Amino acid sequence: MNKNSPLKSNQMLYNAESSQDSCGVGFITHKQSKQTHDLLSKSHEALCTIPHRGGMSAEGIGDGAGVNIDLSLKFFRKVTEQTALELGQFGVANFFFPEDHSHFDSAALDLVEEHLKEYNLPVIKWRDIPVDNSIINAASVKAQLPIKQVIFGRPETLKGASHAEFERYIQDVLLAIEGEGFTRHELDGFYPLSMSSRTQVYKGRLNSFEVIPYFTDLYDKDHEISTLFFHTRFSTNTAPATMMAQPFRYMAHNGELNTDKKNRLSEQAIARQHGKHLVFPMGQSDSSRLDQTLSRRIHEDKLDIVTAILAMMPPAWENDTTLSADVKAMLEYFSLYEEKNDGPAALIFNDGIRVGARLDRLGLRPLRSVETTEYLAVMSEAGQIDFPSKDVLKRGRIEAGGMIYFDHETGKSYDSHEVMERLAKETDYHALLKARAIHLDDVEPVDFSTLDNQHPFNIDQQHTAYSLNQESFKFLL
Repeated sequence: MNKNSPLKSNQMLYNAESSQDSCGVGFITHKQSKQTHDLLSKSHEALCTIPHRGGMSAEGIGDGAGVNIDLSLKFFRKVTEQTALELGQFGVANFFFPEDHSHFDSAALDLVEEHLKEYNLPVIKWRDIPVDNSIINAASVKAQLPIKQVIFGRPETLKGASHAEFERYIQDVLLAIEGEGFTRHELDGFYPLSMSSRTQVYKGRLNSFEVIPYFTDLYDKDHEISTLFFHTRFSTNTAPATMMAQPFRYMAHNGELNTDKKNRLSEQAIARQHGKHLVFPMGQSDSSRLDQTLSRRIHEDKLDIVTAILAMMPPAWENDTTLSADVKAMLEYFSLYEEKNDGPAALIFNDGIRVGARLDRLGLRPLRSVETTEYLAVMSEAGQIDFPSKDVLKRGRIEAGGMIYFDHETGKSYDSHEVMERLAKETDYHALLKARAIHLDDVEPVDFSTLDNQHPFNIDQQHTAYSLNQESFKFLL
């Protein structure tokens, strides 16, 4: 565990665990995977309709907003002056550097370049993300952190590898950078927003309507994209701080995870069991932790993002008579190794191929969907984008425990029922359950008269043996 872990911090007057919010989240994707600047224009329209879902200080400083977008081929060809550049052949990393720029910028730069060199990722170009400070007021300018961007190519060893292999390799580099960057005190404030060959993140202490005009990259007519998801208002359970603004690398989250402490302890225990340790940024929010968990499920457990989301945030399946036996077996198997992340929570997720929305089983956060001839959009509120009525195919909402996602490989959208039935048929979960699950009814009874009451267990082990936990002592004993 990182020495900067919030679980070890001294209790101050501000208690992060008591904070709540009601963020605005959403995504829009082009169903034909066409990269177009029109998608950014529509996203700006959506962001301008929900300033009430963001927080603003008396000085007009937003408490956090941003976007996660796919890499624009036309834009990066222009930026790098390499007309032969192709998607899947390069990656982009965006970083917040330490706040003490005069002294620590070089240390952060050296850290990144050392790891790029170690992993043989050729640097194509370093650049400062340009911004338009006239969009925000003077107080807000002081609250922003500059973003440095590095564009890099494939290593020679992966020239013939698949796009997926290149992406996994980049994630290994990112973990190596984080492992050092989050544990060196002189790098406090260093934070990778994103590092990928598919997507990138722009965010800051901004109001929702400021995001796209503030980052001039996004206002550039040559910046054409096919998918965007956004978040406004600061991430849950933390005071405003630029690093924890959303969205993150794989998801954006509206709500609060009331199981966050349990989830953290469980993940740390599992990591220790495998001889690993978790490293995370100082003051990490529950939303950031969930994104980090999702990343591990994708890259370490080799799950696709849809399966990972379903396992991490399952529906209330135990007594649902509408679910098939195959689906119930799958969800029961997931419950053996995955601690549920209970909200209330609404998630937007994207891995550069599949983009979707998930509502936890409590169903206390709104998600409204609209599908047109060109676009699929899911957002916190209906009508955030004024699509012409003649283009609208259907409107809807996501129910408690529900999901919708669009797969750019198949060119199709899938709802909750289709998702679970498809995933349940991909693996024989009945056989996995039979091999791994032990039910108490199947355990042979033991003759207690033959047992020796003397045992070497200490008091904590005795509590565990008798299933006594914190709630037992707090509420029952």
